[in-house]
Amino acid sequence: MKKIISKTFVILPLLIMIACGTKKDPIQYNNDLMTVINGSEKHITDMNTAMQSNNYEQAEKVQKEWYDSVSKDIKKVEDIGDFNGDANLQNAILTGLKGYKKIVEDDYPKLIELRKNKVENPANEEKLLNNINQAFEVMANGVNKASSKFEKDYAK
Repeated sequence: MKKIISKTFVILPLLIMIACGTKKDPIQYNNDLMTVINGSEKHITDMNTAMQSNNYEQAEKVQKEWYDSVSKDIKKVEDIGDFNGDANLQNAILTGLKGYKKIVEDDYPKLIELRKNKVENPANEEKLLNNINQAFEVMANGVNKASSKFEKDYAK
């Protein structure tokens, strides 16, 4: 009987912790999300390198890899979830990743195609480049704003 009672005292607190959920560490949470979104930096660098060297086959390869990667990254951020009920940072990261996905899916293939086929259309090329640059700026600003707020709200 003593064994049953002592096991109950060990198991019961564990079950209560699982049922109530455990608090997430704000530093680890922030780092986990930032690590995911910062993974796109490699693809940005690879894309810029390929485009600047006129290696459009490589640019197409980077675009496909980046698309697959950002799709997985969106899933990772969704799986990480909110921070103890606060989804602001998570939503900003998801918005940023979905923004990356949109330009990787829409704008980059059009830009690659224009340059690959040596189509002289400066207005369209400039429009695509502006779309890409503005999207990066909007995403970065949104993530930075949410990250600063998160840091302020949860600083120890």
